[in-house]
Amino acid sequence: WALEKLKGEVHSSVDFNNVQYDLPSEWLKEIVTGAFCNAGCDIGLGFDSSVLRKSEAFESTRDEYNSCYRQDMLRIENLLNPQKNSGGLDYDLLIAALLILVQRDEKWRDGTSIPTQILLNVVCDKAGRKTGIDQKFIFDGATMMRLCALSENYQATAFLIGGKNGIILECADIIISNLGLSMNEAELLLFAGSVNEMKDFVTRIYRKVQIEKKQFAEFFPSESQQHLLWLLEHYSMNVRKYGEFNAAINSMRVNPVFAGRVCFRAWICLTQPSNKESSAKWLEKWLRNKLGLNNGVSSKRLACAALVRILLWADEASGLELTDGDEEPLLAVLLGLNGRFMAELAHACCGMIESIPFHLADEIMSGLGGANFFFF
Repeated sequence: WALEKLKGEVHSSVDFNNVQYDLPSEWLKEIVTGAFCNAGCDIGLGFDSSVLRKSEAFESTRDEYNSCYRQDMLRIENLLNPQKNSGGLDYDLLIAALLILVQRDEKWRDGTSIPTQILLNVVCDKAGRKTGIDQKFIFDGATMMRLCALSENYQATAFLIGGKNGIILECADIIISNLGLSMNEAELLLFAGSVNEMKDFVTRIYRKVQIEKKQFAEFFPSESQQHLLWLLEHYSMNVRKYGEFNAAINSMRVNPVFAGRVCFRAWICLTQPSNKESSAKWLEKWLRNKLGLNNGVSSKRLACAALVRILLWADEASGLELTDGDEEPLLAVLLGLNGRFMAELAHACCGMIESIPFHLADEIMSGLGGANFFFF
């Protein structure tokens, strides 16, 4: 009964002419807190009162370059762990109720320091996972997906889907919120269109849009760009196993090369043309620091190999062949990265087959007569 009421409310809230709510917000909050209490979660006991409050020192420093809501999600995810004999969380009720509260811009509980959207993201991320707990509630993932899509809550949808498509949606949400584009346009920019198409589209965007933001002599990434850096570090620069490059298309694991391409494309879309040079210098410094790259040497050789695949090879999804005559611009060029830096990056992973697109490795070695040389 409660779930049907919630589903009906989501559908009715999409009608912008409907200004009256059938379900009181206080009742929705009771649904959320009740679900957490029934599962014995710490968040239901009020342990969230100060978990996201940041210290003054953190607020005043500019050393944290990869701050994003993903970090807030990590801080609270353990608060949502149900007790072993509780029967688990009723994700259907939680997601539906939280979606409505987000639409109304309401807190999920009075006095809480956790934003409703952040909580919804974590709930969606946990939904459907194997936890080792005897789950009494059957999760209807398809219905919840439809409700998230109907609400146009791209963050929730991204974490509910997960994997490759989840990364696309997460970055698309950033593009849409910053540039006011449609989902189809965001997907074109991030992965569906060629690099040339993306380049032309971005040029048209900044030709039309009046830049209102004040220009600073020193580049500093926006909050959205910091989010992209977090994703880039998490998925592409923390590679530790060779098998991570072989993540299947349907796998929930995210291929570091694919994730990196999407993140760098999003970075290009968010970088104003007047900031390209300064942003490239800042990005190079950040990449060097994260890789520990010095004079062509880095202990993170797998991460360097992933970045070489991302930045120095044309898009692998387009079925690149060695005989292709079309000139597809490299992401390294569009980002404005220095040639010396890219040479050092290539040198750091020299000899690693992971730095070459898999479908070209055999062709390269046989076509060049087995010669082991590359030009960058």
